Formats: sequence, C-alpha cells, structure tokens
Amino acid sequence: MKPSRYNVFIDLEGGRKLAFNGLSATLSEIYPENASLVARLMENSSQPATEDEKEIYQALVDGRYLVEDELDELEFLKVRNRRCRFDKNAFFLTIAPTLGCNFSCEYCFENQRPGRMNAETEQAIVKFSEKYMKKAEFAGVIWFGGEPTLCVPTIERLQNSLRELAEKCGSRFDPASIITNGFLLDGKLAERLKGFGVESAQVTIDGPREIHDRRRKLHNGSGTYDRILSNLTESSEILKIIVRVNVDRQNVDNAFAVVEELDKKGILPRVNMHFAQVHDSEGVCADIAKHCLATEEFSVHLTGLYRRLIDSGFYRIEYPSLTLGGHCGADTDGSFVFTPSGDVFKCWEDIAIPEWSVGNVFSEELTPRQEANLLKYLGWDPFEREECVSCSILPICMGGCPRQSLEKGRRVGSCTSWKYNLKEMLTLRYECDLRKEVI
Repeated sequence: MKPSRYNVFIDLEGGRKLAFNGLSATLSEIYPENASLVARLMENSSQPATEDEKEIYQALVDGRYLVEDELDELEFLKVRNRRCRFDKNAFFLTIAPTLGCNFSCEYCFENQRPGRMNAETEQAIVKFSEKYMKKAEFAGVIWFGGEPTLCVPTIERLQNSLRELAEKCGSRFDPASIITNGFLLDGKLAERLKGFGVESAQVTIDGPREIHDRRRKLHNGSGTYDRILSNLTESSEILKIIVRVNVDRQNVDNAFAVVEELDKKGILPRVNMHFAQVHDSEGVCADIAKHCLATEEFSVHLTGLYRRLIDSGFYRIEYPSLTLGGHCGADTDGSFVFTPSGDVFKCWEDIAIPEWSVGNVFSEELTPRQEANLLKYLGWDPFEREECVSCSILPICMGGCPRQSLEKGRRVGSCTSWKYNLKEMLTLRYECDLRKEVI
C-alpha cells in the first residue's frame, strides 16, 4: 500500500491532526497518541501488529488514505470522470419558462426578454426528453429564468408532464428545485409548488436592506428586501430554502448582515446559507469586472463568513463533495438548459447569448455552430491541463467552471475557492462537529 496523492493533513492544537482524502471526500481525526503510528503506516515502514493497529490501518484503507501500490490514482480518476460524464443513467433539465424578470439586478448576466414559453415548446421539451428518459434511471429538473415564478402554470404543466413521462419510462423523477428572486414566493405559492413536486428553492438576499435594494430592485427602482423577508418567513416553513448571498467588493463587508437579520426574524434555523462569488461574464454584466473579487480573495472572505456563522451558533458549513463526473451539467452529456423559444444550451449563463446554443427542441439537426458549441463543452478535459493534473483538489473540482475557461481561452482550469481555503474550511467543519457533540 502507498499514501494517496490526494491526502491533505491539517495540524490542530494539542498534537491533534485532521486527515482529508479528496478521492473519497473522507475527513478523519488523528488523535495525538496515534499520530506516530499513523505516520509509520502511511510511510509503509511498519505493518499493524495489534488489533488496535489493524483497526487504524483498515480505517486508512477504507478512507483511501492508503491505496494499492499498483493503482494509478490519476488514471482511475480520469476513467471514473469520463464514465460519469457520458453515462446515460442520469438526465437533468434546467428550464427557463421565461427570460423576463420583475427585477433589474446590476450584475445580471442575462438580456431580459419578456416572452414566455408556449404550449408547443412545452410539448417539444417533453418529446426531446423522452429519448433520454428511456435510458435514464433517474431524472431531475431545476426551474430557472428570468424569474420562473412569473410562469407558475407553465411550471405546473411541464412538471406534471415530465413526471408522467418518467413513470412511463421507468425512470425515478426526483423532487424539483427552483431558483427565484423570492419576490412572489409567499406561503401560498410555496404550497402550490410543493404540491406538484417542487420541494426546494434558492432565494438571493445580497445584504441589509439598503444594499440589497440597490443591487436587486424592481424595474421602477423600488426595493424588494422587505417583501422577500416576509415571504421567507412563510415559505421556509414549507420548502427547503437556500439563501444565496452574491458577494463582491461592493457588499463583502455587509454580507453577514443577512445572517443577522434572518436570525433576528427567526428564519435562520430553517434555511441554509450559501455565499457565492460574483463573476464577470460576456453577458450584460461584463462591466462589473472591477467589482468582482478574485477567487483567492473570495476564499478568504468565505472562510471568515462561515467562521462568524459558526460563532453565532449555526453549525452548518459547505463541505467538499466528490465531482464524479464533470464540474457541472455543462460538460456532462445528459444535462441541458431550455429557453422559452426552445433553444437548448449546456450552461445557463449562455442563455443570454443565442449564438452559444447547442440545438433547438424543434429540430433534430444541429447547425455547424451548434455542433461546435456542444463539442467545446463535451470536449472540455481538465486532464489535458498540467496545472489541474498536478493539483491535490482535482477530485473535488475537476477543473472548475468549464464556461469560464472556454470563455477566456484559458489553458488551465478555473480554480475554485477550495484551492485556497480547503484546510480552513475543513477545520471549521471539524469544529462544527465538536460543538454539535457538546450540545
């Protein structure tokens, strides 16, 4: 046996250590009294003798901290990645029933268009989906926009049609989620959504009232903060809610105020927090580049935000998950984004740029441009990039966002915050577990 190339060790106070393995996403604590034994076993300089030593040795093997001498982990990762990316067992749809929105957000990457999906497009999406559902063991839907809650009847019809199709094809149809600005998501709408299979929602709040209302306002300039918080009070009792805070230089010092306000109103225990990095894009938000935090900067702020969340008594923190297939649906064979016109994309940020489509639900033929776009995403390969291949977090990153690399012509992957704050975030996760045990 030999040590995995994806081991990360973290020194703690009192001689304790944490061990993380990227290939299994396993986090373990090494007690001080076992540290020297673990070191010897990892160096292959001794074999376990006692029952206790054999138990520790087996834990190192089970967690993939130790792997077979003959195993080429990089080749294993490459094969696993390609199998999952092109596996027909999963089918995922992101559907935007409209590109219109009741908000005018300063960093939006979309060119808003008021049209809504018609019945013909709904039927064409179901027909498009059938050939994938027949092969898929499970399928899932994310409702996107524009603002999808402007088109609830469309969502309901399509949700029911896709569920019926899944039953017909023998495919498991997972509960759907919706990405919404939350302005219309009151308790009544939450109940309706849950009734036809939409069980979770992501809602964005970008800071305290004065900051949020400047960044996420109605077209007439009116604020949206108070109504969203009122809606969250009701909807978080019904749906699983993730509150997203888009973080850039303009609001980074006030991002935690969202947590404090949700706590004050009694909402925080019922939601999960997600702090997200704002990126510039080829869309209409390209002029905000000067406000965007570099990923390394963002990772430092992210650690600080979760540190404050934990200190406030809420022991929930993001944890690195295995990226078995592609980084996201964009570089995965069985994942598509649909617009109201029936255009098909691989990445939802592309829907502002019709030239980046990879097809249309009304035609089985691809234009040369559409085929080229599709091949760019499906041909994206982090294993062709030396920096990615040598990176210790490759299994939990897989080259990062393919769109960002393709858009900017990068010869390396688009690094995620895990590259810069993995040890700090894992330490916080360990602290969360300790505090839960004390409680």
